[in-house]
Amino acid sequence: MSDYTRIADIGNGILMLLKEVLIPELLNSPDQIGLCSPEDHGDFAVGVWLYDIKEDTSIQAHEMTNIGRNAQRYPSTYLTLYYMITLYLQSDIKYRAVQEHQIFGRIIQAFRDKAAITPDTFTPTGEPGGDNIRILMQDLDMEDKIRLWTVPNTAYRASLFYTAGPVEIRSTRKKSVKRVQEIDYRFAGKDTSYGTT
Repeated sequence: MSDYTRIADIGNGILMLLKEVLIPELLNSPDQIGLCSPEDHGDFAVGVWLYDIKEDTSIQAHEMTNIGRNAQRYPSTYLTLYYMITLYLQSDIKYRAVQEHQIFGRIIQAFRDKAAITPDTFTPTGEPGGDNIRILMQDLDMEDKIRLWTVPNTAYRASLFYTAGPVEIRSTRKKSVKRVQEIDYRFAGKDTSYGTT
């Protein structure tokens, strides 16, 4: 996984998880789930919107990372990603509310079951290992939710709000280091020889 693509990889990984749990039981096609803003959701039935990115200040990375024998990489940046998940179903109005409630329930269940996901889970070609990405539901009041809704003249739709993090973005800055090749244990000391009388 390339470092600068991690934000995109996590968004795609969330889509993969939603497609896995919603298709075909609750939705017909994986094309109905995608990344989009509420203002531009197109034909998506489930829209995932990355509405904010913040630095995770709880992680203070100051130490350099060794790369091989003669180089070090500067400290990483750690981020928290903020997502809003909204439904845009076009089904018959008689069944739409029930279907929405079922989809919301399944998404909440899936994120609870996958509350901690390793980066290699997000993409089939992801590098193994790494810290877990925690998927946590946010506790927002209605005023904050409505404020995040960016569609003019359109009533707010019930949505789910989650954070994903910490997301590591590794620095591309490196510096060369000179390793110790040899240690000289010789010490300068006093002459301990004694003269004879």
